[in-house]
Amino acid sequence: MLPPFKVIPSEANHWWRNNDLTGAILNKLMVLFIVGPVVLVFYGFYILSFVVFAGMVPYGLILQRLACRAVKRHLDRSPEESGGFAETGVILRLE
Repeated sequence: MLPPFKVIPSEANHWWRNNDLTGAILNKLMVLFIVGPVVLVFYGFYILSFVVFAGMVPYGLILQRLACRAVKRHLDRSPEESGGFAETGVILRLE
């Protein structure tokens, strides 16, 4: 049984991006929220460009939530690694 802990979202996202293929792909898709609006402006789709650019913040928040879930799932499967996660700052133990 793991002691209670809190997952740090930014560190969890960094770990997820570097250690899981799904995390790496979903984080690389964030580039589309930057490049996409620029291309849309060149073609004259100003409103659509704004909508795509505005979607970047909710997408980033969803990525952080998914990263936290990935860390929790990983620790459920292999609780012996919780010490390494605590040392790197991915989790904060609440003891």
